[in-house]
Amino acid sequence: MTSIRRLTHSCVIVTQDDHATLIDPDFFTFTSGVIDLSSIGDVTRVLITHEHGDHVHPEFVQWLLDRRFDLEIYSNQAVQTMLSKSNIAVSTEVPTGTSVQDVLHERIPNGATPPNRAWTVDGVFTHPGDSYGLSACAPVLSLSLIAPWGSSTASVDFARRLVPRQVIPAHDFYLSQQGRSFLPGLVAGPLKEAGIEFVPLGWGDSFTV
Repeated sequence: MTSIRRLTHSCVIVTQDDHATLIDPDFFTFTSGVIDLSSIGDVTRVLITHEHGDHVHPEFVQWLLDRRFDLEIYSNQAVQTMLSKSNIAVSTEVPTGTSVQDVLHERIPNGATPPNRAWTVDGVFTHPGDSYGLSACAPVLSLSLIAPWGSSTASVDFARRLVPRQVIPAHDFYLSQQGRSFLPGLVAGPLKEAGIEFVPLGWGDSFTV
């Protein structure tokens, strides 16, 4: 049994057996007050998709490290370089129980396409970061609802191409409460037509696969 808990934005905890993997410790989760940080529990490893602050916040990473001295942080070279400035060690290895696809971040308004490491955990859950460039995914996929680099339409097309069994929402902290109520309904219908279930996890919600 695998439990998937969504914190906020793109931050997710995947728990299976005796380990809990936190993906993308972002500043929204750490600073907004929406999530009771004490509810996060014992994290055994951290995976980071790319260097943007809405996916990695150095203070959040350090907070996690302070709670568990043997915590391992994994990401790509760009994140390793960035977090080294905060004296945080990052491994670019691929830990047991995970697989990666090193793809490019979708183009952002300044034209950049930073490196992006998409993670799959325990063959169950795929976190693409901010990329539509994946060639495959696990049965459960984290799916951006809105972003400066994409759109709800592009995200639905992305999911239709990969055909996961289920998707959970991501990348929606920018939205108002009304927007977070509206967009899931907009994407759920077309996804259902493609045989994909939209699991409407709110902030802090979880479900078991």
